[in-house]
Amino acid sequence: MLATYRRIFSLLSARDRRNFLILVALMVAAGAAEVVGVAAIIPLFAVIADPAAISGDGMLAGLYEWGGFTDTRSFLGALCLAVFTVLLLSVAVRIVTNYASARFSRGIVLTLSQSLLTKYLRNPYEWYLARHSADLAKSLLAETKQVVNGSITPAIKFISDAIATVTMVLFLVRLEPVGAVLTAGTVGGAFTFLYWWLRHRLDEIGKDRRHANRERFQIAQEALGGIKDVKILALEESYIRRFHGPSQRLAQHQATMDILGEVPRYGLEALGFGGMLLFLFFLLSTSGGDPGAILPIFGAFALAGLRLLPTVQTLFRSSTQMRFNQTALDALFGDLSEATGPSPRPATVNLPLERELVLDGIAYNYPGAPAPSLEGIDLTIPARTSCGIVGATGAGKTTLVDIVLGLLVPHEGELRVDGTKIDETTLRAWQRSIGYVQQSIHLTDDTIAANIAYGIAPDKIDEERVARAGRMARLDEVVDALPDGYRTTVGDRGLRLSGGQRQRIAIARALYRDPEVIVFDEATSALDTVTEQEVMDAIGALRGEKTVVIVTHRLSTVTGCDQIVVMRGGRVEATGRYDELRRRGGTFEALLTGIRGAA
Repeated sequence: MLATYRRIFSLLSARDRRNFLILVALMVAAGAAEVVGVAAIIPLFAVIADPAAISGDGMLAGLYEWGGFTDTRSFLGALCLAVFTVLLLSVAVRIVTNYASARFSRGIVLTLSQSLLTKYLRNPYEWYLARHSADLAKSLLAETKQVVNGSITPAIKFISDAIATVTMVLFLVRLEPVGAVLTAGTVGGAFTFLYWWLRHRLDEIGKDRRHANRERFQIAQEALGGIKDVKILALEESYIRRFHGPSQRLAQHQATMDILGEVPRYGLEALGFGGMLLFLFFLLSTSGGDPGAILPIFGAFALAGLRLLPTVQTLFRSSTQMRFNQTALDALFGDLSEATGPSPRPATVNLPLERELVLDGIAYNYPGAPAPSLEGIDLTIPARTSCGIVGATGAGKTTLVDIVLGLLVPHEGELRVDGTKIDETTLRAWQRSIGYVQQSIHLTDDTIAANIAYGIAPDKIDEERVARAGRMARLDEVVDALPDGYRTTVGDRGLRLSGGQRQRIAIARALYRDPEVIVFDEATSALDTVTEQEVMDAIGALRGEKTVVIVTHRLSTVTGCDQIVVMRGGRVEATGRYDELRRRGGTFEALLTGIRGAA
């Protein structure tokens, strides 16, 4: 359990740690208020058991005289009112403490989610290659809440209840040592043994709960993300069955956890009732059978037991919740503790490409891959020219482009822009000069304008730049036919648009920030011939104004390029213009032959 608290404390910010210490101080005050509320009943029971206690030199006699009372009845009434007031104050302190605990816990949800998203987004692109997006979404949206509700909130509640329990037991020990020690030892021992007996089972179902939740997110993402394929292939029932399995396991484990946390309550009620009877018998035996002598002590123990029984039950439940959710806490701790490396410095200006982009001796090997994906790449792309990169599947085209985009850091060699090396100090400025169009554009369920100005707050969108980018991408003729123009909503993932329209939005998005370089990564591979020609017309209009890099397996796309780079086995096999490479033969001729054969 100490390890759990160390993990939790390490997840808190400096401000949260200060607030946590303030919260602990409130818990101590609440524990003291509980003791005062129970102790206040002793004078009342003392007067009820022995009215003569108000005479003489004792504390009760002093209160009787100080208050100017004339009879026992009025004094008892005043004592009842005072005890009730003290109990109300102790309840008020508990309410304030519980409110502070709840507010602190809910604030941690925001803090952890924000920290985790920050951690994810600041990781290098290479980090994402070994991870599933559904697992990241699960951790961000579900597991942070699970950790707070299942680990942090119970941990705070455990401290609060432990302080209240220890404070009350110390008071009872002061009041009647033998009875308090026997009661605390019996109840505490029973709970400790039960927790020790259940701990391995809690570990098992806690681990499988996390696995089941991961499966649910992954299956849901697959089904909803590929809904067209699901409908065409009639896979609805298959996905429903697959989703049912982990969902059922998740529900069963949660139900098991709930039952295990509640089991001791029933035994504790019987144990508490039987214990009070035994304690009463003990008091009668040690006091010579005088009811007046034992009533105040027994009354205090009875009220303390009434307060402690639910508190001790909550203690056990909190401890089982922490054990059950230990796996989720460990995973979140691991994600937040994982090193991300230096983040590229933010840039406010572009690094323009005025002369040439040079790849000098570039080599790259994906983590765990047996062979390098790129090796010995030497390439020069003059500014404001068009460069096509072609090759068979696995030739290294996309890896090469990811190096140019700054998404991957070469293991050997360097990327230079007009002689300036691209590293962590210049990367952001270089990326501000790049527009990127990929095969499958990510469209949000928003307006065309918002999708072109992707990532920019609605009130910050420059409508003139949107229109200019739309004209350059040949999107204006599509938009002019829509009743709401650029304010037309595209639907989830752009389902209301054709493939060509989506790609032209992608081109307009790349052009919105007026970049120096435009990279097209298989941007037309999923389009039909007519639509591809429309998109290529939009690309062709950029030549001479922008540096255009086109990655494709369709050679018809690069016929007009100033330079074509032929990739094979992670190396540059040849460079030249279309007709020149066609005469040389080799891989380029093989690609042409393959296209003719497919036709």
